[in-house]
Amino acid sequence: MDKKGSKPKILVVDDDPDMRIFFSALLKTGGFKPIVARNGTEGMEKARTQKPVFIIIDVPMPGNGGMQMYRFLKQDENLSHIPVIMVSTIDKQTFIQYQKTKGIRIGQDINSPEAFLQKPPEAAEVLDLIQATLSRSV
Repeated sequence: MDKKGSKPKILVVDDDPDMRIFFSALLKTGGFKPIVARNGTEGMEKARTQKPVFIIIDVPMPGNGGMQMYRFLKQDENLSHIPVIMVSTIDKQTFIQYQKTKGIRIGQDINSPEAFLQKPPEAAEVLDLIQATLSRSV
């Protein structure tokens, strides 16, 4: 809970309505206030206006995808501190290859996300990652 007694906001950026519903229900159960966006452009707008404490981003999305949004987040001095979990239907090795083809060198150009999870993620693992990350940053 923040100073106003409201629940911490977590932004979920995913083009799949089922995943938005899954994450929203999971986050509500975990004591958070979910905010959802359907793509990276909407996600960046909500990150700027809603000031979430954590962001979950799907990697492949039409238009402004998850990797592009992640890069924009980490290059924005007002948002770069927000921890991020990247989620995708692709495995981690394919994800790393995908980054290379897009010319993004995570760990060199920009910091790595807090975690990379393959869809569908385990509910307990998602909440544990968020709680552990937030408790480290307090």
